[in-house]
Amino acid sequence: MQNIYKSILFLLFLFLITGCSSKKLTIKSLHPSKIPNEKIHSIYIEDFVNDNLYQSLKIQNKLANKNINGKNVFKVLNNYNKTDARVEGIVDSSLNYYTYYEEEIDYRRCRSYRYEGKKGKKGKRKCMEYHVRLIPCENRVYNVQTNIKVLKDSTSEILFAKTYNRSRSIRECFRHHYYAYHTIPRNKREINTKLADLIASDFLDDISPHYVYFDINMIEELNEKNLIFTDNQSKRFEKVTELMENRNLELSLSELEKLNQEFNYKSYEVLYNMGLIYEANANLFQANKLYKEAKLLVNDLDDLSLINAAVLRTKQNLEEKIKAKSQLP
Repeated sequence: MQNIYKSILFLLFLFLITGCSSKKLTIKSLHPSKIPNEKIHSIYIEDFVNDNLYQSLKIQNKLANKNINGKNVFKVLNNYNKTDARVEGIVDSSLNYYTYYEEEIDYRRCRSYRYEGKKGKKGKRKCMEYHVRLIPCENRVYNVQTNIKVLKDSTSEILFAKTYNRSRSIRECFRHHYYAYHTIPRNKREINTKLADLIASDFLDDISPHYVYFDINMIEELNEKNLIFTDNQSKRFEKVTELMENRNLELSLSELEKLNQEFNYKSYEVLYNMGLIYEANANLFQANKLYKEAKLLVNDLDDLSLINAAVLRTKQNLEEKIKAKSQLP
């Protein structure tokens, strides 16, 4: 009986974590840099101040290897003569830590006993109170702050400036060996170097056209209040969402086009999922058109909210894509 009870609980748990999750499709959209009025291709990276983390070198490597559609976005030069821009920066890395103590009951050591038995006779000994161990712990906060400026080489005009921060916290307790305060390997340089690499990636996204990723909900079922459909059509539609989730987009679109004709173009669910496939294939104009057609047919408030968001998203992303393409070499 107990095993049956556990099995039921496990099945309920599986239902909760799988039944409540909706199918999503990941799409990417090309966005411009945060220097909107400049087209930067050739660039020079100066040695940063206080740079013991190779911050400027990490930025240089990421810029040199940045490519979109197989083409390099930047040409990194060894000097700043005749470049579109130059980059300068100041690095500040730190490690702050403090010690504290955690209490832990030591069941191997008894502090006080009670003897159970008849009066006047020594009976069974029972521990009433155990020793409490004080365990030394340390909390460390690693931080890297890099102030970066992008300057127009010909005029020294500041095109972009930002202070980047990355941090990481580590807690360590010393339960099984002697806590020697001055001999702990805190790995400041190793960890802060990794944080500097994250900052280099953040900076790259700011000054380069880049892709932004979205996880978008599908419509998984046909709405019986919206149109009449057969069990076969319902199952086919649900099968398409599985194909979409597995990124079999070509077959998914083909099946949805068949359903769209069968429903005489009156299913907002079909139109929306078709739009989602076009959006995943970077055809934002066609996706936006299909979303607008779906909006005219929808009668479910939740689905209307989903479709409204899709119309707005594709409109904005199309504008961003046009800006980003104008910045590419």
